[in-house]
Amino acid sequence: MVKEENQPFAKLLGEHLKRGRYELGMTQAEFAETTELSEEGYGMIERGQRIPSALTLCIIHNKTGISMDLFFKEFAKIKKR
Repeated sequence: MVKEENQPFAKLLGEHLKRGRYELGMTQAEFAETTELSEEGYGMIERGQRIPSALTLCIIHNKTGISMDLFFKEFAKIKKR
C-alpha cells in the first residue's frame, strides 16, 4: 500500500507507464512479461497502488525504452505547484 503523501507520485508514475504501454501497443500481460514483472505486480504499479524500486524502473526503461527522465520532469512540475 502506498502512503498518502506518496500517492500523487504513485498515481502519476502509473499514468506515465500506462501511456507508454499504450504507445507500444502492449497489453498489461505483454508488458509484464517483457519487463519480467508479475502481471499482478505491474497492474498495481500502473494503478498507483505500488511504487517500484529504482532497479525496477531501470529494467522497465531498458526493456521498453519508456523514459523515466520525462516522468521525473513531469513530477517536478507538479511538486512546484
